[in-house]
Amino acid sequence: MPQSRSNIDMIEALKYWRMKRSLSQSKLAQITSTSALTIGQLESGKRKARGHTLNKILQGLNMTEAEFFGMREGIPGTEPAVAAAPMEVEAPTPQKAVAVAPREPGALRLSNLDLELLNRILNLDFEGKVEVLKMLQGLA
Repeated sequence: MPQSRSNIDMIEALKYWRMKRSLSQSKLAQITSTSALTIGQLESGKRKARGHTLNKILQGLNMTEAEFFGMREGIPGTEPAVAAAPMEVEAPTPQKAVAVAPREPGALRLSNLDLELLNRILNLDFEGKVEVLKMLQGLA
């Protein structure tokens, strides 16, 4: 039985594997015996993948749950993590305080999901950020 995961984990993993395999939502729906609407709702966070749907996705992608969610957890059976070369780090230089103009009310509103995804992207290594940017360019 599938382990309980957060909806954000499902969103990230589903988008990752769909993009990695160059599949449209319709094509992924075909190979997983679901609908394109279901795939779209799962990727947007409007729907949660419960046991049966998750099992259909795993079977269609021909992978285990550990491989599916391990796309960023480093679980055996997924791509190996690339070790970064050691870098020299300079001591931070003192910076002047910069006055920030007050934000206009309603100028930018992000949902908690948007903020969580942005936070996760910011915590990626350089190659991970490049991969996300390539994926986003493909969506534009």
